[in-house]
Amino acid sequence: MADKAYVAIAAQYATEEEAVADFEKVHEHYKATDKHGSFDAAVIKRDLDGKLSMPKRDDDGKHRGAGKGLAIGLAGGLAVALFPAVALGSALVVAGGSGAGIGALAGHISRKTPSKDLEAISETLDAGSAGVVAVVDPAESDTVQGLLTNATRVTVKDLAVDDEELDAEVDEAYE
Repeated sequence: MADKAYVAIAAQYATEEEAVADFEKVHEHYKATDKHGSFDAAVIKRDLDGKLSMPKRDDDGKHRGAGKGLAIGLAGGLAVALFPAVALGSALVVAGGSGAGIGALAGHISRKTPSKDLEAISETLDAGSAGVVAVVDPAESDTVQGLLTNATRVTVKDLAVDDEELDAEVDEAYE
């Protein structure tokens, strides 16, 4: 199967509260427009020592007819691809014990996305800040960016996912 195009959006915030407020705006937009299955997002916090946590991620509706990528969470997989240390923290717990699936997602994203793009996204989140990482349909990118009103910096990069290949990788991770 051919790659499906997505857009990765990373936004930096001065505080976790501001990141959560914008996350909630994006979440509500998707809920109100009944397009919830076509996006995934997470709030990531990076303390002054560089330690990462994922205090909030989108969980609604991911298991109803979506591919395994969105079912487990492309944003969580992107976060692990960008910041591997986050896998050692809350990402595995927040993902409901789907650590193998998160690892498969991170590996897929790392292989499919140019390293310069991953680096640009990861550089969006400075130590001592919080951020929102979202994976959205390209048609929704401008709308989502417009909802990130509290962000101090936003980075946007194209992301390609081969849904069939990813499904097979996730299945293999659980074997």
